[in-house]
Amino acid sequence: MKSTFLKNAQILILSLVMLIPTLNVQAQDKQYKTRLSVDYFNVIGTSPYLEIASKFKGENGYEPSTMLDLNVYREVTEDSLVLVGAIKTNHKGVARYELKDSSADVDTLVKHTYVIKIEDSKRFKNAKKAISYLDASIHAEIVEVDSVYSIKAILTDGLGDPISGEKLKINIQRMFAPLAIGRSYKTKGKGNVLVPLEESFSGVEGKLTFEVFLESKKYGTVKYLLNTDIGTPIVDLSTYDQRTMWSPPSKTPWFLLIFPNLLLLGIWGVIFLLVRNLYKIYKS
Repeated sequence: MKSTFLKNAQILILSLVMLIPTLNVQAQDKQYKTRLSVDYFNVIGTSPYLEIASKFKGENGYEPSTMLDLNVYREVTEDSLVLVGAIKTNHKGVARYELKDSSADVDTLVKHTYVIKIEDSKRFKNAKKAISYLDASIHAEIVEVDSVYSIKAILTDGLGDPISGEKLKINIQRMFAPLAIGRSYKTKGKGNVLVPLEESFSGVEGKLTFEVFLESKKYGTVKYLLNTDIGTPIVDLSTYDQRTMWSPPSKTPWFLLIFPNLLLLGIWGVIFLLVRNLYKIYKS
């Protein structure tokens, strides 16, 4: 009876020991389902890019998918994809892929399609997200109409033909966040809009930067930065470069350099005198 009990106990313990590694492997092999979002950005004068964001539902709600390897494919035909690059998300679960191969010279409008894939990841399940867009461009300038400054902008497609019926927005860059001017302005038959600047805006030395941009599912986000000097000049009253408490280390106030050093020299002088006197006492 006793031997049977011991034998059964040994079998049970052995089964538990063999089961623990299996449970650990199952826990390690758990894969999360990831949500991908892809947006196309084209700031005129720079390389266009895709911005990819990834997140998954973890124990604490939705979390960014950090350090996630992504493959970028370009659609050549309807059923054919070509791998054009690979990227990795940062600590915020965001990655940016520059589209260096999307500016080929063509004589017809081309619909660009890219597919972002998660493949063979140990932590996340396979997933993909596609984005399609048409080429578009914006040009803007400052014109003066009846002594009032206005922004004149023209929206064109990849062939240089005007695009009408799309809504352009205008911001003015500020230190913390862009300031919107109006709501949106629909392009006319020639793809143009004329936005009067009825208010005066201040800027350092009168310099202002306007953002003229289009946000569209068809064309993505297209932006033109317009640098001007039509603002009301303001005087920079910042004392950052002067010797103040909030200045950089190279601009430390003189009294903070002189008095602490004098105190240190005095303390070390007293210590030197004490040591010198102790040495004389020892010798005597």
